[in-house]
Amino acid sequence: MSIQDEKTIDEEMIVVVVKENKKIRWYRSERELWVLDVNKWKNGFRALEYDVPDSDDDFRFGLQIVDQQNADYFLKCMSRYEISKESLSLALSSAYPSATSWWDVQHLFPIMFVDFDECTVGAFYPDGICMERHLPDNWSGEFIDFANEYSEDKFPSPDKFWVQDGQDLLALLNQRGAASI
Repeated sequence: MSIQDEKTIDEEMIVVVVKENKKIRWYRSERELWVLDVNKWKNGFRALEYDVPDSDDDFRFGLQIVDQQNADYFLKCMSRYEISKESLSLALSSAYPSATSWWDVQHLFPIMFVDFDECTVGAFYPDGICMERHLPDNWSGEFIDFANEYSEDKFPSPDKFWVQDGQDLLALLNQRGAASI
């Protein structure tokens, strides 16, 4: 099944960029798996007086908090969700000619950049859980267009699947979208 086919099956699948040991990797999975501190997420609901079920030990491989201490274990468990930069690049190349803007291919683009080396999260998404808010202690997060605003040191262009043959297809899609308004 291709990435395009998956879009119609489950809109809640997201793409996440992970940096660990200075290496960039890509994952496509359910959004909830990337809430790094589930306890803080649940406490937010409790503060609003919602009933929240107790934690299920099977949820996310038994990890309530994912941080630099257990990143190796978590990413090993997440290996079935790992996706190659090349598959994302191929899917974008296929959809790009008919895409009128980023919105047509948004399911391919990452909504979160998790940096286990620096204990930071950058998140950029149109809706859903505020991924940058529910973080482990001593981590920092921000809502930021990391695809465009992170430095080359933090997120090098060669690691971005949308930079193809020297062209930034994301920038071109944004230009297409702006031109159609």
